[in-house]
Amino acid sequence: MKWERRFNQGLSYMVSYSFSKHIGEAADDLWTTPTPFAPEGYNRGRTSHDRTHILAINGIYELPFGKGRKHLNTIHPVGNAILGGWQVSGIYNFTSGRPLTFFVPGATLGNGWGTRANMVGNLSVSNPGAEQWFNPTVLAAPPALAYGSSGIGIFDGPASHILDTSLTKNFYFTENKFLQFRWEMFNMPNHVNLCLGDNSCPETTIGLGTTGKIFSAGSARTMQFGLKFIF
Repeated sequence: MKWERRFNQGLSYMVSYSFSKHIGEAADDLWTTPTPFAPEGYNRGRTSHDRTHILAINGIYELPFGKGRKHLNTIHPVGNAILGGWQVSGIYNFTSGRPLTFFVPGATLGNGWGTRANMVGNLSVSNPGAEQWFNPTVLAAPPALAYGSSGIGIFDGPASHILDTSLTKNFYFTENKFLQFRWEMFNMPNHVNLCLGDNSCPETTIGLGTTGKIFSAGSARTMQFGLKFIF
């Protein structure tokens, strides 16, 4: 779905949303080899590309003060230099977490291949975080030479929330010549986006001291300032 307002009266915005499910065989990626001699349907599940929800919002708003704007259009040039020409903009993106699959360490099937874990309880925890994203105690190794019962992509990793903002001020010398000041913030709320860009996070091999833990995150808030003369 997409909802868009084209630039009018100093305001422009767009909202887009997708709801999807991506299922395939050997669901990690295109080049992953399916486990040979596996039961029917064993290699089928949500692929590593699946993201259930993707939401994107962006907008630009010219503050309605100063020369050429709705309010204070006849303001003194000094006042216009202070109050006029401001613009705020932002981009927000939300993306659901990557599907997780749980594996048993080692080649337990006796043919050089490993298998997935058995799930014997609820993976969810009350307050998922870096110390424990899921409950590893409900994952167990099947008997030797047996295939695990858990499916592919059965639990979501951390979602990402990214908000980038910009504050802009134009100082006009003539109608076509002006100095533009920009203050930009990336990850403006300084939100901790666990596992961002790390496809091996969290650890999903069972029986390890790091199983269910997270050791990586996206960048913290960063800011930059800029001046540009436009003519």
